[in-house]
Amino acid sequence: MGKLKDMTLKKAFYLIVSVTAVIVLCLSAVSVRICSRIHDQITLSHAFRMDAAVFDDEDGEYCVMEVESGGTEDGHTEFTDRELWICRITEILIVFLPVLFSALGIVCAGTCFYHVKLKEPLTALKQGISHIADNDLDFSIGYGKQDELGELCRAFETMRGELVKNNRYMWGLVEERKKINAGIAHDLRTPITVIKGYSEYLDRNAGKENMTGDGIREIAGYINQSAVRLEEYADSVREVQALEDMRLEYGEVLLGSFLEEMRAQLSVMAGQNGKEICLRAGLPQQIVEMSAAAVFRIMENIIDNSLRFCRERIDVEVSFDAPFLTVTITDDGRGFSEKERVEATDYFYKGKAEKKHFGIGLTICRILAQKHGGTILLDNAPEGGARVTVKIKTEEMDPL
Repeated sequence: MGKLKDMTLKKAFYLIVSVTAVIVLCLSAVSVRICSRIHDQITLSHAFRMDAAVFDDEDGEYCVMEVESGGTEDGHTEFTDRELWICRITEILIVFLPVLFSALGIVCAGTCFYHVKLKEPLTALKQGISHIADNDLDFSIGYGKQDELGELCRAFETMRGELVKNNRYMWGLVEERKKINAGIAHDLRTPITVIKGYSEYLDRNAGKENMTGDGIREIAGYINQSAVRLEEYADSVREVQALEDMRLEYGEVLLGSFLEEMRAQLSVMAGQNGKEICLRAGLPQQIVEMSAAAVFRIMENIIDNSLRFCRERIDVEVSFDAPFLTVTITDDGRGFSEKERVEATDYFYKGKAEKKHFGIGLTICRILAQKHGGTILLDNAPEGGARVTVKIKTEEMDPL
């Protein structure tokens, strides 16, 4: 039975039908033979009998065989009612029993095939559908047979896993939206308060002697600064939302060429900021599929963030361990605080001393890394300084 459960549906069906057909044929043959024998015994016992028979033997002599005739004048006996009834029954059974056995064989084969191959997976799938209909994804389908329905159950389990991931992702988005709304409400309060306060001040003192031209221009400057701040903040919000909806464009990238382009870009950034950026890498001459633009933007944001806090030097280490491209950026600054290690990649997170930035640099890095199937980790180097490690998942191509 165990081997039958592991067969494909097609093989199991043919085997069950073949075995059932053999059993039906054997039962039909036996039943027909028994009924025919009973019928023949009755009919042969009432066959015509001759009184004598003369025949020529092999030696050319004539022999006479005498047979007793009994019962009736014409040499045969009449059938009794019981014998006639038995004969008719056997004639009917000779036709009916094969048909009956065939019908029973079909029912038995179908029942056996259902219980052996269909009942367990169909029950599991039905229960799974019922769970999903009730918005319950905390279940699993344990049917693991290597047949077509086993493949269907595994595909269903894969779908359930994807639904779980999507639900978690959607809940994550909802929580992130709440954080965004809370951050927006908090960060907009200051410029709005400034604009409102100075507007009310102008309204109260319009036309008074203390409102000189220089004072009005100074107040207008404060209002303008707050308005520009609001505009920049709105642009930052739009940028983050655009990144969440953006689809990365993947392409074939030669890691050696990618490294040279990275080295040139880091050299320009180091020269512009008067800091030292040291690149260490040992990438193979391997072609991978990834979004080079996303990786460069991640590096630019992290290094731009490090340039604000480092004293003199930033170390960049790049390695490849299929399928992940790992970039580790370490600076010689003060490092991350415990709160920053946990919250620095959140939307619009800013340290207490940061006023000019909106806190979306590391947020952008996190979004792009997650879209690329990777992760971002913030910690501190053993010798001090902040360390950011980004892993990007790539699709490996044929080596050169």
